Amino acid sequence: MRRQSVSPDEKFAQFQLRAHAWILLTILCSAIVQGCDAIHRLPSKDEPQRVVEVAIFQGGYGIGWHTMMAERFNEENAARGVRIELWGDPRTAEIIKPRLLRGNPPDLILDERLPLWLLIASNKLTSFSDALKVPAPGSDKPWGELFDQGMLDMFKSGDDVYALPAAYGAWVVWYDARMFREHGWQPPATWSEMLALCDKIKAAGIAPWTLQGKYPYFYGWNTYVAFVQRVGGLAAINRINALAPDAFSHPDAVEAARRMQDLSVKYLQRGAMAMTHTESQLQFVQGNAAMIFCGLWLENEMKNSAPPDFEMRAFTLPPFEGGKGNPRLFHGQGMEYLFVPRDGKNQDIAFEFARYLISPAAAPDMGRSIGVISPLEGATPRDSVSAAQQSALDIIDASQGLFNVRVYMLFPAWRTQVMGLAIAELLRGEITPEEFGKRLDDGIAAAVADPDTIVPPFQPYDPAALGEAP
Repeated sequence: MRRQSVSPDEKFAQFQLRAHAWILLTILCSAIVQGCDAIHRLPSKDEPQRVVEVAIFQGGYGIGWHTMMAERFNEENAARGVRIELWGDPRTAEIIKPRLLRGNPPDLILDERLPLWLLIASNKLTSFSDALKVPAPGSDKPWGELFDQGMLDMFKSGDDVYALPAAYGAWVVWYDARMFREHGWQPPATWSEMLALCDKIKAAGIAPWTLQGKYPYFYGWNTYVAFVQRVGGLAAINRINALAPDAFSHPDAVEAARRMQDLSVKYLQRGAMAMTHTESQLQFVQGNAAMIFCGLWLENEMKNSAPPDFEMRAFTLPPFEGGKGNPRLFHGQGMEYLFVPRDGKNQDIAFEFARYLISPAAAPDMGRSIGVISPLEGATPRDSVSAAQQSALDIIDASQGLFNVRVYMLFPAWRTQVMGLAIAELLRGEITPEEFGKRLDDGIAAAVADPDTIVPPFQPYDPAALGEAP
């Protein structure tokens, strides 16, 4: 009961007193597990005076483009005695944790899989605030003024931005335009049309949907968030972001779960709930499933698996009849977050290289090379990306804004131990939408009651300003 009188700012301050010890214990355990994997070569005396280490999560976008940019930066700055040493690994987060303990982390890191809010609260990261005031290559405006709406919000505390995105993230529906054209199908404009389309696809002997079901806490969750807004509008998103009691048990959130469960039980590809992301995505590009919910990295991730005549295109989740959500909003956020550890020895060059990577000058080549839409407003020319990414740009250009929820990043234990299990059971039809909502609410309540939980101040969306009834 004593916690009811504690403000969010006071909770943040209290958390900072505990977070450092908690992180040290976590990192120490990781160091024991990682052993020699955590050791990286130190520069020799014969190397340039300042070797700046950059660590990149090696996921769907790979590290080829980042390596090329590092080489280009090195050529341009050779006379300064500065060199970027860039490496990547799918296990970057686990490798870096023990190095944070030893006080010798990389100078710049791209990996949002680390507990960033814990690092922020324990004073382990340096704010981008000063760096955002400096012009980026290709523009005379301050870097911070170039980012599109919402791109700097995820890891902002007060006026300080502690991590910023290297990519624009949007959750969309992907389909094969060639398959649709051959069958006379059209992307649906309403949810009724979506269900009718699913019936036609199923009658043609093709699974209407597939899903990366082995990782429902990510793919299933992000799909559900889009459903919540379409049913309940930004008011429903605000309830979740405000950590309101019973936010997931609210009729709007329950109806979103019901519609998603109905789609899954009736139209999801058989066996999809056991598939990894690459397995289900391979089913999609091989034509065994007509549609898949995913982010904008899908094309790049599957470029070596899709047939030459595969025409990957995107459309946004259609509106539900009777829904409160503006269909010209979409579920999106920044992705591929960069951050600078406070214990890094070359913070000035780390910020400089981050600005070099995420700049108007670099955006066209980033689009051509790895199909990334820049988080900078209007920085990605249409002719620099594929037809698939152009269809995503169409969604972004036609939108009135984006929305997202913060509980995914705030509560990692809830995400894996509660939400991930519950959403898998929902999609398999093993629990009711009401049971699903209660389990999420109970898990959030337990997480908030934990004295070590960090709850940054809540910034609500303005429904009226974004085209919805207040």
